[in-house]
Amino acid sequence: MKSATNFKISLEELSLRNRKIIARQSETSYAQALKQVQQLKANSKVGQSLKKNG
Repeated sequence: MKSATNFKISLEELSLRNRKIIARQSETSYAQALKQVQQLKANSKVGQSLKKNG
C-alpha cells in the first residue's frame, strides 16, 4: 500500500500536468468555456422539462 506522502506527491504532479495541458489549450478561454457550460446547463434543463411534460 502506498503511503499518504507518495499519494499527495502524485496528486500534486497530476495537478501540475493538468495545468500545463490547460495552458496549451489557449484557443478556449475561460470565458468561452464558461459560456459553453452555461449553454449545456440550459439545454439540459430544457431537455428535462420536455421529458416531464412529454
